Amino acid sequence: MEPRQASVTRHRTITSCSNCYRRKQKCNRRRPCNNCTARKLGHECFYETILPRHSSQANHDPQDSIGKINRSGNSSTDRSPAVRDHFGYSSIKESNAFVEAGNVLPISSGHDTHKAFPDSVRTTLQKYWQLVSELPSALVFDKLIATYLTEVHWIYCIIEPRYLNDTLIEWRKFTSSASGSTSVDAISPELRCFPAMLFQLLATSLLHSPSGIKIEELLESTPLQQSQKYSDAGVEIIQLLGYQGTSLVGVQHDLLRAAWLKNRGRGAEAWHALSTSIRKAQDLKLHRRGKDLADPSKEEFWHSERKKRLWITLYIWDSNMSILLGRPRLINAVDCDAEPPIDCDIPENLESANPSTIQAYVSRNATIPSSVCMNLFMYLLSQKIHEIRTLGADERGLKDYSVVQRLHYQIASLLEDLPPAVRGQNPDLSWDLLMPVLPRQREKMYTCAQSLLVALHRPHVAKHTESRQRVQEAALNVLDSQQRFFDAINRNHYAYFGNAFFSIDAAVVLSTIVSVYPCKDIGMLRQMVGAMQQAMGMLSLIETQNELAPFGINIVRSCYQIIKDKYDESKHANSTVMSDWLTNTERRDVSGQGMDTIHRIHDFSEPGDALNMGFPVFNAAPVDQDDFAEISQYGRNEFDNSYWTEYRQQVFADAIELLDGDMYQSSPFG
Repeated sequence: MEPRQASVTRHRTITSCSNCYRRKQKCNRRRPCNNCTARKLGHECFYETILPRHSSQANHDPQDSIGKINRSGNSSTDRSPAVRDHFGYSSIKESNAFVEAGNVLPISSGHDTHKAFPDSVRTTLQKYWQLVSELPSALVFDKLIATYLTEVHWIYCIIEPRYLNDTLIEWRKFTSSASGSTSVDAISPELRCFPAMLFQLLATSLLHSPSGIKIEELLESTPLQQSQKYSDAGVEIIQLLGYQGTSLVGVQHDLLRAAWLKNRGRGAEAWHALSTSIRKAQDLKLHRRGKDLADPSKEEFWHSERKKRLWITLYIWDSNMSILLGRPRLINAVDCDAEPPIDCDIPENLESANPSTIQAYVSRNATIPSSVCMNLFMYLLSQKIHEIRTLGADERGLKDYSVVQRLHYQIASLLEDLPPAVRGQNPDLSWDLLMPVLPRQREKMYTCAQSLLVALHRPHVAKHTESRQRVQEAALNVLDSQQRFFDAINRNHYAYFGNAFFSIDAAVVLSTIVSVYPCKDIGMLRQMVGAMQQAMGMLSLIETQNELAPFGINIVRSCYQIIKDKYDESKHANSTVMSDWLTNTERRDVSGQGMDTIHRIHDFSEPGDALNMGFPVFNAAPVDQDDFAEISQYGRNEFDNSYWTEYRQQVFADAIELLDGDMYQSSPFG
C-alpha cells in the first residue's frame, strides 16, 4: 500500500485588514477601511501583508521594498547622495571633496547598512497607518481645512492653497486604491509627509474655528484637547519617517508646528521646531539660488516660486524671533543667495500664466496687493533685523549713534514705499471690501515695523533723547495699530499670538520710560493713558482664547497705573501753573480775556471718562490660576508674569544706564 502523500497547503495572499480578516468581513482596502470606520476602530485598521504595486514586483523581496522607509529609497543613480547624506556632507557644488569625487569614483549605495529588519519595518508601517487613521471624518476634515484657508492662512502664508489642493487629491487617490493603501515606500517623500502636515493644519484650525460651523459635537473631545492631539500626531509621523521627513511638506509641517506652539505660549519649543524646519530647508538648498534654466516649463517655474516663498517665510520667522524674543539667529545671511519671489499670485491653473509675461503682469497691477505682498515687506524688514543684529545696533554701548539713525530712516522708507493699499498711514481703502484680509495684513505689517523701531531705539534711551522720543512714538503707534487690527478681525482670530504680545511689549516699554524720564507733554501722556485703556479692554475680550492675555492684563494694568499717576501729577502741576498765571493775568487785565486761553488748554477728555471707549478700567486683582488649569496641562505658558517682569527689568536697566545705580532700588516694578 502506497503511503499517502502529504497535501500541499496553498497560502493565499491576505488582502483584508487584520480586523476584517479575523471577522471574515469584506474589506474595501482603504485606510481606514469601511468596516473599521463604521465600528469607530480606524486606529486599529492595518494590514499584515504588503502587496506589490505592479505584477513585475511580485517576486520582489518585501524587506528591500519596505526598508526604503528607513533609507533614502533612491535608485542606483542616486547612490552617491544617499551615502553623502548619511555621513553629513553638503551637496552644494564645490563645497567638499566628496561632491567632486562622486564625479569620478564609483560609490557604494550602502544599502546593507540601512536595511531594516522585517519585524521593525512592519511595526513602523503599522504605527504610520495607525496615526494616519486618526485623521477625522471627511465632514470634519473639509470644514477644518476650509477654516484654515479662510481664517488662518492670511496670518502665516506658510502653505500655498493651490499646491495643497493638488497634494490632497493625490493623497486621497493613493489611500483609496487597493495597491496604494498597502505600502508607503512607493510614494514620494512629499506625499509621505503630507498627513503630518494635515494634522498641523487641523490643529491650528481648531484654535481659530468659528462658532458657526458647529464642529464641537463632531469631535471626540474639546477643541483644545483635539487640537493638541492632532498636533502631536503630526509630530509622531515626522519622527517615524526620520530623515525621509526632509521635503517641502516636511518643512511646512515643522513651521506649522512652530506656529501652533507659539500660539499656545510655548516659545522655546516653537523656536526648536523652527530650527528643525530651517535645517530641513537648508538640506533642500532653499537658501541657495537655484539653477537658471534656459526655458523652464511652467510647472518648474511656479515650483521654484513656491520654494522661494517658503524660504522667505522661514527667514522672517527666524529674524523676528531673534529681535523680539531674544533668540539666537538660526540663519546666517552670508550663506543665503536665494532670490525673493515675484510679487504675484500663483495661478490656479499653471498653464494659464506664461512665466515670460509675469513681470509685465506685476507692473500693470502694482496697485493690487498679491498674496505674497505682506511677506515680501516682512522679508525686507527681516534683512534690516539681520543688519541691526550684525552691527550691534540693538545693544547698549553703541559708539556710533548714526548707525541707529540710518537704520531708522531706512525702515521708515520701507513703510513709505509700500503700495497705497497696504500703506500704514493714509492707505487706499478701495480694495478693503473686495479683500477682507487686507486691513488685517496692513496693520500686521505696520505693527511689525513699529515694533522693530521700538527694539532698535530702546537700548539707547538713556544716552539719546532722540531715541527716547522715537520709542514713545513707535510704541504708541503699535498700540493704535493693534486696536485697528482688533477692530478688523473677528472672534476666530483671538488665539493669534500677536494680538496680545505686541500690545504688552509696547505697554511695558512706554511705562518704563515714562517712570524714569517723566514726560512733560501732557497731550502725549493723555494719549498713552487712552491707549493703555484700549489695550486692557482688548485683552479682557480675548483672555479666554489667547494664552498671553490672562497674564498680559495684569502687566498692562500696572503699566497703566504708572502712566496714569504720571499724567495726574503732570495735570496737577499744569493746573497750579495755570492758576498762578490766571491770578497774574487778572491783575493785569480785569476784562478776563485770558479765560479763552484757559479753556483751549483744558479742552480734552479726561482719562477714565470719554477715553474709556466703553472698556472697564480694571482693578489690579490677581489672576485666578484655577481658571487656567486645563490650559496648563498642555504645556507651560512661558509668557507669564515672570517673563514680562524680567523683560521690564531689562527695559528699566536700559533706561537708567547713565543714571545713579541707586535708581535700581526705586524701580516701579520691584
